Amino acid sequence: MLGLISTPDPRYGGAPDPDEERERRWEPINWRISVSMTASLLCLIVSGATPAVVTVLLHVSAVALCGYAMRVAWPSPRGEQPDQPEG
Repeated sequence: MLGLISTPDPRYGGAPDPDEERERRWEPINWRISVSMTASLLCLIVSGATPAVVTVLLHVSAVALCGYAMRVAWPSPRGEQPDQPEG
């Protein structure tokens, strides 16, 4: 029965395991991204229970925080080094 299991032939090299490739390239989320997105979400949630002027200010700040998170998450060009080491 075990003879029916097809194993990859080492003569043909085979492709790398996609799960191993994904784990190798995986990077943990930067704290600046997660904090700014959480604050943006909180601004949108709280804005439902505030007066109109405060609601507009909270919406503007939520969009600004999302923009900041996008700027932080955007990969830097290959020639440039990041400002601070991740950690």
